[in-house]
Amino acid sequence: MLSLVIASLLVIGAVTIWFFTKQNKEYHQERLQRKERAIKTEMAYFSKEVELQEDLDVVVQEFEEELFRLASVHQLEINVFNTSGEMLVAARPDAIHSEYVDKRVPNSALEELKSLDRIIIPEEEGEHRYLSDYTNLYNGRGERIAILNIPYLQDPTISQGDLESFLGSIGVVYLFIFLGGIALTFFLSRSITKNVTALSDRMQQVDLNIKNEPFDWRSDDEIGTLVDAYNAMLQKLEESRQKLSKSERESAWREMARQVAHEIKNPLTPIKLSVQHLQATAAYDDLEWREKFKRTMQTIIQQIDSLSNIATEFSDFAKMPKANVEVIDLNQVVRDAAQLFADVPFELGLVLQETSVNVNIDPEQFGRVLNNLLKNAKHAVANEQAPRVNIEVSMMEGRAVMTVLDNGVGIPQEDQEMIFRPNFTTKSSGTGLGLAICKQIIESAGGLITFQSELGAYTKFEISLPLA
Repeated sequence: MLSLVIASLLVIGAVTIWFFTKQNKEYHQERLQRKERAIKTEMAYFSKEVELQEDLDVVVQEFEEELFRLASVHQLEINVFNTSGEMLVAARPDAIHSEYVDKRVPNSALEELKSLDRIIIPEEEGEHRYLSDYTNLYNGRGERIAILNIPYLQDPTISQGDLESFLGSIGVVYLFIFLGGIALTFFLSRSITKNVTALSDRMQQVDLNIKNEPFDWRSDDEIGTLVDAYNAMLQKLEESRQKLSKSERESAWREMARQVAHEIKNPLTPIKLSVQHLQATAAYDDLEWREKFKRTMQTIIQQIDSLSNIATEFSDFAKMPKANVEVIDLNQVVRDAAQLFADVPFELGLVLQETSVNVNIDPEQFGRVLNNLLKNAKHAVANEQAPRVNIEVSMMEGRAVMTVLDNGVGIPQEDQEMIFRPNFTTKSSGTGLGLAICKQIIESAGGLITFQSELGAYTKFEISLPLA
């Protein structure tokens, strides 16, 4: 809109300048014609009495006084040439005598004046440009006796003032139009961008994990078309989300069922073999058989306990118990865990803070996390000659940081991406849910658990939690 206003102003300005220039040129030509007509009419009386003579002084004497008067009245330079193009009289405004100059009628003009009564040609003198009017003068018998010349200086200031005044007036009008265009553009663009910004904000808030509400737009315009496309996209996205969620749930349950069946089948096999062995060797009165029966029952009970633990772990992973969040001191939690592992076959080093390091978390769940990390460390350093596990508690940038570092076998590079994945384990026994549950507990408390490991050197787990 603003570009159109500016473009129209430039076009109108250019057309106006062209029009005034053309008008000025026509004005000067018409003015020269009027002056030439008036001067020629007044000189006609004198030229009729002049005979064609060879003595030029007679012609000069006839015209000189009249030319002085006409030059003064019309404020124009008037020149008279003989028919050969030589200067006879040169009268200037306010002059008292003739000014003879070295000037001749151009040859081209002499030739044209033989067949034409009047011609106008452009001439230059220094920096000035003239319209030079050449007209034939005749005596009473119609004989050409001289050539009248009126050099007319075109004065651009005659129309320049009108041009400046007109451009100034139209410039003021366009200034107000321009300011009005700016205001209108501002409000229109603000209205459009406000709606587009609102739609953009809604697009940025799209969450693939929840149902997104459609954008309400009641106007049937271009933005309405965009909104309709956005709402249609949301509907398709919701359908895809539901299908994906259903597929993920089914896949998760199938994987869970497969893992549960696998874990339960392991202890059932020794139970079945033990019972079959008892059936095959039943001898109730034999003391040795009774002792074997007792050991078998203990094995069955242990396997049943193992099944119970497996079921509990899968239940906890599927739905974590509601956390009873309390403010706990990490220093004290680490001390308590160290007492539980006092008899382990590795050196346990502690680096604690002198002041309390308080965080908000369920103490039972966090104790479970720490115990799981220590058990993994114990397994990792089992074959080391100088097994060692270090626990360090520190504070950094408003967060509490606890690290568990062991000098064990480390984690292979190909297994590191799957370390927190359910049912993944590097041990020969277990469900592989321990670290997955630890990750779930820490993240639900607003924390982060990460690890670093080098095969054959060390493994370091780091837990970061917001300070209470």
